Amino acid sequence: MLELSKREKSEYSIRSAIASMLDGGQNSLKGLEREAHDELAKSFPQKTSGCLIPTEIFEMRRNWKRDLTAGTFGNGGAFVPTIVDSDVVPILRNKLCAQRLGMRVMTGLSGNVAIPRQSGAATVYSLPEQATLTKSTQALDQILLTPHRVGAYSSYTRQLILQSSVGVENFIRDDLNEQIAVKLDSLILQGQGAGSEPTGILNTSGIGSLTFGGTATWSQITSFENALAKVNADGGKMGWAVTPNVRNRWKAIAKTGVGVSTTVPIFLWDEKNQIHDGTNDCYVNGYRGAATNNVLNDLVFFGNWDDAVLGQFGDALEIIVDQFTQSTDATIRIVANGFYDVAIRRPASFCVSADSGAQ
Repeated sequence: MLELSKREKSEYSIRSAIASMLDGGQNSLKGLEREAHDELAKSFPQKTSGCLIPTEIFEMRRNWKRDLTAGTFGNGGAFVPTIVDSDVVPILRNKLCAQRLGMRVMTGLSGNVAIPRQSGAATVYSLPEQATLTKSTQALDQILLTPHRVGAYSSYTRQLILQSSVGVENFIRDDLNEQIAVKLDSLILQGQGAGSEPTGILNTSGIGSLTFGGTATWSQITSFENALAKVNADGGKMGWAVTPNVRNRWKAIAKTGVGVSTTVPIFLWDEKNQIHDGTNDCYVNGYRGAATNNVLNDLVFFGNWDDAVLGQFGDALEIIVDQFTQSTDATIRIVANGFYDVAIRRPASFCVSADSGAQ
């Protein structure tokens, strides 16, 4: 497994790797980018003609800046350069929830992976002093992880790629990383298990289900926890994944019951329970609640997120540099591919609403 030092992480350049690929493919890679590619290729699940980028590079956030100047213009303004901030204002993307709720991540996988799981326990009997015990056997099965390709591509001008700019480097890294991360978050929640998609929580056989049938109530909120408790699954990193619509609706629904005052109401999603870590998450019935547009149809997910597994095959994101498809426009197509799978260790650890929680 490739491990980069802090210094190597800061010196690694995706832009340089792409520029080298433009010159002559893999053979033109050099320095740290060459060494990283060669090491990652040893465990990558398939042979590639592209460049392998260490996944940990995408976790970095550099704050370096460099001013770029545009051309001058006539009259007095010819002496005044235009200063362009190297930090690009990012597009607004769906927020990620699964990993911050406690999802388990396995990296560096190779080949198909089988995780043993106990599905049945021994039977215990109460017997007279000299009675003969009946034999019982524990049951086991396996959770299988197989590679599913997740990818994205973008186009950049050749001139932009070849510019030596930290801003361009950050832009390429962040855009590829965040686009794939948003897709993975969605697949974890409701991957179809068909059409090349892994099977997400919603489509996993054996998860629990509850129906609101109207406006959510405090009793229904606590029923999610109880549904897990009834099958002994109420433990670990339990939390909620909902849409902004659900969060907004629950902020306007007051609890009812003993000790709740109509003068000073307590809401299902109450600002007094907000988690102050920059996420706008909130404790709902004592468990972390996260809102994201990755959840479809205003459904409500509740469960032990430690039982959701994201497996990554290899330690790298594969980058293909295509300089031919759009060559007449002097444009380079950058294609990123990763290989992942999703598995639910114990389906009983999750309960998903059958209808909207924003009614």
